[in-house]
Amino acid sequence: MTSRAKTIFRWGGISIVSFFYFIGLALAAFSFSAFSENESMQFSNPVPLNEYHASIDSILQATGIVFDAAIYGFAICVPLILIIFRKVR
Repeated sequence: MTSRAKTIFRWGGISIVSFFYFIGLALAAFSFSAFSENESMQFSNPVPLNEYHASIDSILQATGIVFDAAIYGFAICVPLILIIFRKVR
């Protein structure tokens, strides 16, 4: 295999792994859009305390989902990228 072909395979594989990582992060970030659709608080009226706590819990859950996707995705993608570099020499 030529050096050019190896370079294309290496960077193509890394691009694919990175693409799926960012797709996973984007899907995890959709939990914030679910929050904005479900929790429509009006700023003109006082917000009841139970609605306030429910909205804060929703934000914390959405943030947790994004952090989990980022941490676990990073832990999976870095070894995959290193394996690609090692195998395609």
